[in-house]
Parts: sequence; structure tokens; C-alpha cells
Amino acid sequence: MGAGRHRGAVIAAAVVVGFAGCVVLAYALLNPAPRGPVPGRYAAMSTVAHAYVEAAEHQDCGLTRALTTSNTQAWCDDPRLLSYKLVARTGDDGECMSYMLTVSASSDGSMDGGTKPWSFCFRQTKAGWRLWDQGQG
Repeated sequence: MGAGRHRGAVIAAAVVVGFAGCVVLAYALLNPAPRGPVPGRYAAMSTVAHAYVEAAEHQDCGLTRALTTSNTQAWCDDPRLLSYKLVARTGDDGECMSYMLTVSASSDGSMDGGTKPWSFCFRQTKAGWRLWDQGQG
């Protein structure tokens, strides 16, 4: 009886460890670490904006997520940002950057492919400037 109980405990422990490993792996796959450097707390807003669009163009989802607040979605890989051109710094408070983006069509049909105006607006946080809002126009 003792050996059977011991084997059951070993199996139970293996199941728990295996499940924990799956959770860690899933988290790592869904939340990749930034491949590029995260601009520091005192980096200029324009530096953060440039890092953001570069990360989006190179599909560095970890970096775009690190530079995005919970107020908006981080740009990742769908639709794919193919290229960008800075147009101007805009917004009533100057905290937006306007670009012309060339993108692929999104897989869910919510965005057509092509070149379109896009704005990224940032807010100062404890971690530095972070993307607060974005959209066409």
C-alpha cells in the first residue's frame, strides 16, 4: 500500500509540474519579451514613437506591448505594418505622431491593405511615454 501511494503522489506531482510548464510556455508565447531595447523612462516622446513604429514594422510584438498602455491595443502582426513615413507631430498637446502607413489587409477584414494616414498618441506614465490611443486620420 505504501508503494502504491508513493507512485500516485509522484504521478500527481508530475501532472502539476507538467500543467505549470504548459501555463508558463503559453504565457511566453502570448507575451514575448521585447527583442529591441525599451526606451527609458526619460526618453523623448518622439524617441518612443520611433521605437514603436520600428517594432511594429519588424513584428517585435514584445516591444510594442511594452510601449502600449491598456487603453489601446499593441500593434503586432495582423495587419502587418509594411512601411511608414512620419508626417508630423500633431494633437492639441503635441503628443501625437501622424504617419502614412502601408499595411497588409487584416485577417479579420477590419482593415484593408494599402497606404493610409494613421496617428499614434502617447501619454506620460511612470515608465515613460507610452501609446495611449491610435487610429486612422
